[in-house]
Amino acid sequence: MPVYEYVAISTSGKKVKGSIDADSIRVARTKLRARGIYPTEIKEGVAASREKAKDVKQYFKSSHVSTRDLAVATRQLATLVGAGLPVVSALQALADQTDAPVLKRIITDVRENVEEGLSLAKAMAKFPRSFPRLYINMIQSGEASGTLDKVLLNLADYLEDQLELRRKIYSAMFYPALMLIICTVVIMVLLVKVVPSIVEIFERQGARLPLPTVILIGISNAIANYWMLFLLALVGAVFALRSYYKTETGRRKIDAVILQTPLLGSLYTKIATARISRTLGTLLSSGVGLLAGLDIVKNIVGNILISEALETARDGVREGRSLAGELKRSGRFPNMLFHMVAVGEKSGELESMLQKAGEAYEKEVNATLSGLTTLLEPLMIIVVGLIVLFIVISVLLPMADLIDIIGG
Repeated sequence: MPVYEYVAISTSGKKVKGSIDADSIRVARTKLRARGIYPTEIKEGVAASREKAKDVKQYFKSSHVSTRDLAVATRQLATLVGAGLPVVSALQALADQTDAPVLKRIITDVRENVEEGLSLAKAMAKFPRSFPRLYINMIQSGEASGTLDKVLLNLADYLEDQLELRRKIYSAMFYPALMLIICTVVIMVLLVKVVPSIVEIFERQGARLPLPTVILIGISNAIANYWMLFLLALVGAVFALRSYYKTETGRRKIDAVILQTPLLGSLYTKIATARISRTLGTLLSSGVGLLAGLDIVKNIVGNILISEALETARDGVREGRSLAGELKRSGRFPNMLFHMVAVGEKSGELESMLQKAGEAYEKEVNATLSGLTTLLEPLMIIVVGLIVLFIVISVLLPMADLIDIIGG
């Protein structure tokens, strides 16, 4: 527990100094007044300062909360606040029923900050690794409008939708990735273990080796003798690509390639459109302004070209132009999006139309992922089959010469 040093006035009017253990300055002041001592100055002692510095360092190391934990906590907090509990009591109840140690500590600290007079949004803003800017802005809007419980429910729905979309993407790619790994391992075993043993028999018998067999032996020897070099080259290439992506030029070029790649570019655009529509719709329905919402949304996309398009759209809206027109002018978004946005702007139900657009593009993402998975499976079978066929032919071709040698 922190130690606080104080200067106070006793009931007899004398000036006294000392120290006291307390959870916070507010608690320390309450304890001193209960003793009949009225503090004029309270500050953290040396030990408390060291402890606080240690806590800050720990926060930077491990204050990240997973999206799943945050979604569950937000749903529970919405239920508690909606039931009429004060925010402080709701946070205390939430901390008591939370199992995740990092999240429990953060909620406890947020509660203490709220007790000391901070708003919930400002208290959460002290933990930017746990509560993203979108989250903070929506909480702030909910507090200002008196609809915190509704905003928390919107946030919980949004986080759960993002988790579900991510789960579907990972699920769709898991089976092809697993098959690719298994096939690669099987082919490596054939090349490194099986092929050399068979080729050794051919060479011992003096069989003539045709070109495919010579190529296969070369590949097998290269993998067996230089696999470490290949592995290091692969790791080096990955690190080099990541370093290049961190530069503005590199990120711009790689993001452009992603958007221009057949199938992948279309899928990425649909995923980005779904996230943008869902997020902006959630922000608007929670009372966040359109300009502020666009400023937040441009930072969650992950593609610098789409982010710049949103930034340009925000500037256009600020100058009085329509959002639909700005999105269309950018050329980065599907036609259906700005048509739905235009309808929303005319009808005054932009947030509702954005939510519907988000749902529509999430369905398109699911359909595209299913189609890609269906396409990848036979494609992988064909590729692996061709590789195995090449290995089999390379092994069988010398058999005829070997049979002639044995027969002669």
